[in-house]
Amino acid sequence: MKLSGTQTFPAPRQQVWDFLTDPQRLAMCMPGCEKLETVGEHEYSGVLNIGLAAVKGLYKGKVKLDEIQPPLHYKVSLDGKGKQGFIKGAGTVDLEEQNGQTLLKYSGDVQIGGSLASVGQRMIDGAAKMMMSQFFTALEAELKAVPGAAVQQGILINLWRSFLKWVRGKFAQWSGRKTTA
Repeated sequence: MKLSGTQTFPAPRQQVWDFLTDPQRLAMCMPGCEKLETVGEHEYSGVLNIGLAAVKGLYKGKVKLDEIQPPLHYKVSLDGKGKQGFIKGAGTVDLEEQNGQTLLKYSGDVQIGGSLASVGQRMIDGAAKMMMSQFFTALEAELKAVPGAAVQQGILINLWRSFLKWVRGKFAQWSGRKTTA
């Protein structure tokens, strides 16, 4: 499965970079993340509790960052396993400064196997897009937060934030106005 896209954040590139390379902060934004901890330089282990249709469960895995060029680029590789299957992937993250905001570009390729793959490609693609949307919405909320303030995170609240952002975008298209996410 190929994943690619862009996302704009209302924060300077260095602030976005610092967030994307901090496992504790990332874990708060990842749907279903129960643990993400450093095990070596630019290497992390984690546990995700996710479900897709009738295939639900815990997935344990490792993430490694390579080709690091702060605050511009890194390559990420992941390898995870659970009773329901496996996931392996690699991709890149690039950050560009644009008028005080940051454009994040991502692309990658993911392989899924086991009973998880039996769910069907359409459902997996839809779930992946939904999880990416929830992650980016949570990340944006964290970046907009007042320093030192706690931002409420969770699957339902981030799904709600994603929905509201989508509605605002559709309304702006309909009315011919630009929105500021």
